[in-house]
Amino acid sequence: DPKVTSERIFLDLSEQTGTNETDLLNHVHIANEPYAAAKDSHAIVVCTEWDEFIKLDYELIYSTMQKPSYIFDGRLILDHDQLMSIGFNVFCIGKKPPKNQFLTQSPL
Repeated sequence: DPKVTSERIFLDLSEQTGTNETDLLNHVHIANEPYAAAKDSHAIVVCTEWDEFIKLDYELIYSTMQKPSYIFDGRLILDHDQLMSIGFNVFCIGKKPPKNQFLTQSPL
């Protein structure tokens, strides 16, 4: 959420996990835009219906991610067929995956 400060994010994570903020700083990185956030990652989790996530250049994002690359669509807002044609492994909450889609490697 662009309206939430990094200080608030670290404070909330610290309270929820019991981890001190200094340790969190070594493991949590906050990006100012989605392309930077996805770079070198294995997974994207979409938890909002915001239009900005529908309109992203997912081919560009895929090209900068580690492989295998995953998208978890928690709001059923993305074009899953298009994402799979790009190469993403797509998983959704509330929608059964296609029979030919299965997890072959751990994303972590």
